[in-house]
Amino acid sequence: MTLRPIPPLDRADLVLCDFDGTISAIDTGLLVAQSFDFGRFDEIEQCWRRGEIPSWQCLQDQWHLVDTSRTDFWELIANLEVDPGFAGLVELIRTRGARLVVLSDGLDLYIRQTFDRLGLSDVEFRANRAVLRDGHIVTEFPHLDDRCTDCGNCKTRALFELRPGYARTIYIGDGFSDACAAGYADLVFARDDLARLCRERGQESVPFRRLDDVATALENGLPVTR
Repeated sequence: MTLRPIPPLDRADLVLCDFDGTISAIDTGLLVAQSFDFGRFDEIEQCWRRGEIPSWQCLQDQWHLVDTSRTDFWELIANLEVDPGFAGLVELIRTRGARLVVLSDGLDLYIRQTFDRLGLSDVEFRANRAVLRDGHIVTEFPHLDDRCTDCGNCKTRALFELRPGYARTIYIGDGFSDACAAGYADLVFARDDLARLCRERGQESVPFRRLDDVATALENGLPVTR
């Protein structure tokens, strides 16, 4: 076992970060399913988990069930719990001159609202689009990739589009939608399902509990077990 240092963050770095379950305390779709009875949410989820439908269709079908006339739904969206270390991580990235892009296979509807609430409306992000129509949420997929048969927002496509000109690509995530893109990153911070998937394919990743752990590692260049 050796200890390999992480070079501290600098302007040659591109930082890509997941939203649901990484910046937000819990996946927003899961939170909505737990908070309301909007019909076939779980049934659709299980179809996806069995591989019967792709992720984008699961997302589309689940969010279409949401009754947007309910004020308690909008109250939930307006008060999403966020990792308390996120603002500090954003500040570190900006101070060091690096670039941050949030990549989400969720919806712009709640990401934009959350960033506005935090005073971080200028944080760059790519997500699926939510359109309100006839009391429902219609999803659109501007970042779909024909070569990807699962995700609505292909994070791997985003990584390859964004990283030219940067010496190092850093990925931060927690779930299945992060696994493909993380496989092409130079440095991965992972927890939960992403950490397990990295272990299964033999890819090194740095464990973290909260985003201030990530900020500390990138600020000070902490050693990593290899």
